[in-house]
Amino acid sequence: MEDPIHTLNGLLSAGRPVALSSLIESSGSIPMSERAKMIVDAGGRAHGTIGGGCLEAEIHTVARDVLASGRPQATDYTMTEKQAGEHGLNCGGTVRIYTERIAPDAGELFGEVAAARAGRSPCVLVTGLGEQGRALLHHDGRRRGDLATVGEERLSSWARMALERERSSLQSAGAGEFFVEPFTPPPMLFVFGGGHVGGQIGRLAKNAGFHVVIVDDRPYFANHERHPEVDECVADDVEAVFSRLPVDDQIYIVAATRGHQHDEIVVENAISRKARYIGMLGSERKKLILWQRIEARGGSRERLEEVYSPVGLDIGADTPEEIAVSVVAELIQVRRSDRRKRWKTKRTKAVTA
Repeated sequence: MEDPIHTLNGLLSAGRPVALSSLIESSGSIPMSERAKMIVDAGGRAHGTIGGGCLEAEIHTVARDVLASGRPQATDYTMTEKQAGEHGLNCGGTVRIYTERIAPDAGELFGEVAAARAGRSPCVLVTGLGEQGRALLHHDGRRRGDLATVGEERLSSWARMALERERSSLQSAGAGEFFVEPFTPPPMLFVFGGGHVGGQIGRLAKNAGFHVVIVDDRPYFANHERHPEVDECVADDVEAVFSRLPVDDQIYIVAATRGHQHDEIVVENAISRKARYIGMLGSERKKLILWQRIEARGGSRERLEEVYSPVGLDIGADTPEEIAVSVVAELIQVRRSDRRKRWKTKRTKAVTA
């Protein structure tokens, strides 16, 4: 999955401006991600997608105009379901897309966004529509950029809300509008078990935007030759891996090892740490037996009840590939849920400042 910020930084490093189009507001059924972005480089090539069909063709034209004039534009686009079908989109709705020219000297700020995400540190980028400036607010309170028209308290409030909801929003202050966009660390999925099921889960989760780590104490089952699509393969025992596990709420853990005793070790370690999701492959009977054993050793019953087991959505999955679909669907459901603290039981015009 293409990372638009990484792409943007790469293009800016060549020393030429680009046009950046971002979805900033929507309603109804829309044919794109809520985080959709498209970049058009100086040669007219598009990177990423803003929705496809006639909408994307129009925004591509807008982007080239913005590159030539340097003036940002906001595009309001409404499609009925009938129109959408006629023009190659798969749904209707209303979207507002903001297109701006990004000069190479702005690359430092976007580079800082990329560095923060790589360091697993959340941040929020606030863009003033109509050349009103841009500010970057870090999770630790640091601030970069300039948005003199917005007070510090209001900026901080916007940033807190964006990080809590993990959603972008369009805010107003005085006569201005501001696009508030959170950038959180990429979710990391640790799949314990590099067998058939674990491998399929890792492969599909990587395509769904997770940073995937396959863990197995047997080197034959934890290597890139066996799992070429994932980000990392770790051949080590469970205790050692957990001692190095990042501590944040973007960690997802799936126990899919070769036996009950190994899954038991994974779950027992996982419930004592902060994680967004913990799941275990297996039957209800297996879960009851392991939970009793873990609880007898002091494991928290409350934490155990929050573990997703049997893992995955109940779609009647049977093969490793089908099980992977059910598990990754559940991972996405948890990731995109508004209930972030619970584990389980969406006309063109020039913009003036």
